[in-house]
Amino acid sequence: MDIYLIRHTEVSVGRSIAYGQTDVDLTDTYEEQRERLVAHLPNDPAVIFSSPLNRCRRLAEDLASALTQGSPIETAPGQTAVVDAHRPKVQYDDRLKEIHFGDWEMTPWADIGREALDPWMADFVNVPTPNGENFQILFERVAAFWTEQILPLAETTTSQPVFIVSHGGVIRALLCLFLDLSLQNAYRINLDYGAVTKLTLTGSAYTIQYINR
Repeated sequence: MDIYLIRHTEVSVGRSIAYGQTDVDLTDTYEEQRERLVAHLPNDPAVIFSSPLNRCRRLAEDLASALTQGSPIETAPGQTAVVDAHRPKVQYDDRLKEIHFGDWEMTPWADIGREALDPWMADFVNVPTPNGENFQILFERVAAFWTEQILPLAETTTSQPVFIVSHGGVIRALLCLFLDLSLQNAYRINLDYGAVTKLTLTGSAYTIQYINR
């Protein structure tokens, strides 16, 4: 079974803000980035899993609409209609949300005091943000999603791909799971906005086809 990990498109607040689980606007180039994604994805996903945050929700719904399949029939000379259209189902899961930055949400990184930021940056896996999460918490909820939602699908006979529309932190956590990487090294993996990572799941074996395309 092929699985496509899709990071949401670029956000308007940029990289200088700790926006985590806050709903933020997308840039004016959203449609262009979305069309690039559509062109690089198969058109027959069995299901689209998505973070419920708006930047993922919008993309997941747009992908489902763009990839709706149907059979054209002629209704009148020169006119056609699509019947039996199949729209991929979008399933939202809170476990696919980005890391929660707690009291730091929507704070510029430069405005967070070094006495608080430095210990977290040195050990973000174990040190939580104030009233927020650490990366271990994110990893555990993402791994639980994978076990409960994806592995059962792999045991079926479906040959259709699965899409997961989510965030940089979530996709890095999944790659750490697949590759047995140290969580401390998760952010050594470069992931662009609006990029796709593809893997194939055969039984219990993972094959990474590409990252960040």
